[in-house]
Amino acid sequence: MAKILLIAVAFAAAWWLLRRHRRRVREETPPPAASGAEDMVRCAGCGVHLPRGDSIESQKLFFCSSDHEREFRRSR
Repeated sequence: MAKILLIAVAFAAAWWLLRRHRRRVREETPPPAASGAEDMVRCAGCGVHLPRGDSIESQKLFFCSSDHEREFRRSR
């Protein structure tokens, strides 16, 4: 009888530790970032709008390509 009780207590402890670990991991995992729209910027060279992450920023201006950035700097 003592062996059965010991096995039951060990099983309950393992179950409790597993649940506690899973809960802690779930709380530590940050929620996924909102997949909202990215800011759009206008190319100073040609006027096309593109996502800020795809643009090239130079002197607080945005460009769609390095060619447009060079042309803009040459024309100034």
